[in-house]
Amino acid sequence: MTYYFLVMSNLSTPQPKQARAKETIDLLIKATDRAMREGGESAVRIQELSDATGVSIGSIYHHFGDRDGLIRATHAHNFASVIAADIPRVKEFISRMSSTAEMAEHYEEMLNFVKSHFSVQSALERAAIVGNTAGRPKLQQELGEVQTQLTDGVTEVMVIAQERNMLKEHLNPRAAATVMLGILFGKAIAELDNNPVSEHDWSRAMLSAFGGMLVTREGN
Repeated sequence: MTYYFLVMSNLSTPQPKQARAKETIDLLIKATDRAMREGGESAVRIQELSDATGVSIGSIYHHFGDRDGLIRATHAHNFASVIAADIPRVKEFISRMSSTAEMAEHYEEMLNFVKSHFSVQSALERAAIVGNTAGRPKLQQELGEVQTQLTDGVTEVMVIAQERNMLKEHLNPRAAATVMLGILFGKAIAELDNNPVSEHDWSRAMLSAFGGMLVTREGN
């Protein structure tokens, strides 16, 4: 099922409780995503989506309001999906750790996690979605609300680290969460570079930056 329903409870698209309605919305978002990947937003045509999915035009408008609402929902879903899926995994991991010394023993696990994160969706794709907000206040507002909820989720992880005396005491958990999300988003720079560093080297550098926010074994 789409992660749209996990993080977008306050957005403009209706949040149906019925499983069938959720499946319909999920089907439409996936079909819209395919159309945009093949031909951009101009390739999103309501009649063609209706024909391809078997969902009536009336039902499409009922769920999304209009064509632009469907496109906004698809961009918001794509922007949120990988981060939203990974937050529970990160929370489970940090909840198992009692100290940064123990965390260091799981370095390879963390390294593989970072690599797998970008194998699902590139940072450049997320950056392109943000770029689409230029001159589109409704889409900007939609992504802003999504980002707020994603930051809330990562902040919960940082609060756990703080409670276990792993986060440096002068750091605000939400600020630390924002920095982490900024680093992940910033990988778009490496992906755009004509002479990029390897995935392995970037992931190691990312973990080193994260480690700078944690208490060391000596307590600094």
